[in-house]
Parts: sequence; structure tokens; C-alpha cells
Amino acid sequence: MAFPIIVKEEAATDALEAYLYYEAQVTGLGDKFLQALVTCYDRIKTNPQYYSFISSKKARTLRDLQIDGFPYVVISDFDGERIIVYAVHNNYRQSKFH
Repeated sequence: MAFPIIVKEEAATDALEAYLYYEAQVTGLGDKFLQALVTCYDRIKTNPQYYSFISSKKARTLRDLQIDGFPYVVISDFDGERIIVYAVHNNYRQSKFH
């Protein structure tokens, strides 16, 4: 079963910035990043509780999943009915979630 996914505005901004960065480096690389991101979202939709914990508090349990081929992770939470994506985080930057 695939669960609905909600991408918060900050996560969408993160993804756009990554796309623009990669596209500026090599034409087409931004598109490859977006394809990898969509694949990552699809994996989360079908197995939202499978991925590793990065934080667990009463309000939410954050998990992350590496985007294949890029130094980014998708940070999300599953509330039993839907997945909420909070960030598309660059692994080279210090995490705001730890």
C-alpha cells in the first residue's frame, strides 16, 4: 500500500536549491537529481516505517533515507496515515534535526 506524501514548503525549497545547483554544474544533472528524489519518495510511500530513526519525540518520529547517487537524505515522519517530508537535507551540512 502506498501512503500519501506531503512535502513541506521547506523541503520543496531544499529540493529546488539542489536541483538548481546540480543543473548549474552540468546540464541534465539537476534532472537526474529530481529523478532520484522521486524514486526516494516512492520508496518511502510504500515502506514509511522501514528507514532509520534520526529522532524520536512524542510529537513525531523522524526518519531519513539516502537519495541514491547524491549526498542528500529525505527527512520524513509517518503518522499512520500519511508521510510528511520535512527536509531534503544535504549530508555535508550540519543537521538541524539532531
